[in-house]
Amino acid sequence: MIRIILPGMFFLFISQLLFAQDANYWSASYGPGSFFTPGAVIANNKDSGVLFYNPALQALTRKKTASISGTVYQVESIKVKNGAGTGKDLHSRITSSVPQMLSGIVSVGRRKPVYFGYALTHTSVLNYNVSQQQDTKLDVIDRSGSPGLEYYVGQYNFQNLTRETSALISTGFRLSSRWAIGFMAEGQSRSQHYSEAFTSRALVNDNTSSTLPLASNEGDYQVDYSHIGLKLKAGFSYELGKHHLGLLLSSPLMHLYGKGTLLSSNAVANVHFIDNEPVNLLANTRQTNLKTSYKAPASIALGYAYDYHKGQVYVATEYFMKVKDYNILTPRPEIFVRPDTGNTNSSTIALLEMREARKAIFNIAVGVSYRLKPLLTGYCSFRTDFNYADRKDTDGFSPNTSTWDNYYCQLGVNVKRAKYNLRTGILLGYGHTNSYQQPINFDDPKESNLLSGTVGTVPATRITAALMIAFIHNL
Repeated sequence: MIRIILPGMFFLFISQLLFAQDANYWSASYGPGSFFTPGAVIANNKDSGVLFYNPALQALTRKKTASISGTVYQVESIKVKNGAGTGKDLHSRITSSVPQMLSGIVSVGRRKPVYFGYALTHTSVLNYNVSQQQDTKLDVIDRSGSPGLEYYVGQYNFQNLTRETSALISTGFRLSSRWAIGFMAEGQSRSQHYSEAFTSRALVNDNTSSTLPLASNEGDYQVDYSHIGLKLKAGFSYELGKHHLGLLLSSPLMHLYGKGTLLSSNAVANVHFIDNEPVNLLANTRQTNLKTSYKAPASIALGYAYDYHKGQVYVATEYFMKVKDYNILTPRPEIFVRPDTGNTNSSTIALLEMREARKAIFNIAVGVSYRLKPLLTGYCSFRTDFNYADRKDTDGFSPNTSTWDNYYCQLGVNVKRAKYNLRTGILLGYGHTNSYQQPINFDDPKESNLLSGTVGTVPATRITAALMIAFIHNL
């Protein structure tokens, strides 16, 4: 019986090692809350023809354009205070500089041209990389055969790198002088590299042997997957003098293709976990060509813009439906534990799967533009970016790192010329929580907690700042 209970308790522990701004919808700088980014609106955008977010607005603009938007420089800092123990912060600081959006409008036909919008967007969803170490003497082994302090070394490393690239095509048509309708198809490619590893080792003070025996717990879990999906959108626009209304309906992400690779290795040696009998366990697997399924919910977005004598006031909201608990990556029930007892393979899927669930989210953004000079306009916007992570079941691993809400502010200006618009500005973002769960705690490694400490909750903070630029050329 003990041979069944111990592996089950051990694998339950490692599957909860990390319960993890990758669980947010409005992080992208060209979303509907990013008022200064050209085209990223639902209700109206007065001086740009790059109307890719709500395709109905395309019917209001009869000009061909091309634009490029990007981040000249961005720094993102995620700090989990005491994330691996007292004074052992988990701090990830990343700088980047990449184009984020290529977009434009082209016409087909001469007598009655039809205008099509296109966009290629790239989103760095998350680039999180942390490591920490403890190398000291602690009272780790509490059995009578190891008196005093033991030499202890613990290491932890985690990387979560997620990218999304989308290709969009859209068109819009006027239904009347006030109403317009538009349609959009968006193909999305998502890739993720998720890698977590830890080692926890102590030399047992065994006075009966000249060679000190080693008690250790080691584990790593790595997933690489790619997914391609399709999302359809329908937009509506209503114009009445200074008032502008927009509605956007987005379908759930439809699965087209997905493959993933899983690598996991775990070993426990000479750890007296429950009684005087030492635990020695070995579990390894590598699985390729695993089916991958990534989901994004349907959403409803509303926008309202009002023109005043010096500019425009803008409000946007978007409601995202919930997503029930599902598997992003499901391993095959192959041999995992060595030697195979026939009792653990049935649990391989629950132990090694990558799962998520999403709660319903309602985001809101407000923005204002102000004409500083005839050809110079200033912009300011603020938006929420609430966290949607909603997993209740602790089996397996979660793909997300963040568990906090984010808030963004953008400040910028637009320089208007006959053939182009040039926008530049800064993006500031902040997120915080006081209840981030530690993945490991080097303060009190004991045999009773498999040398990994008693984990608790600690503060975590995310700060981001970026210099952005957009160039819109009127063809």
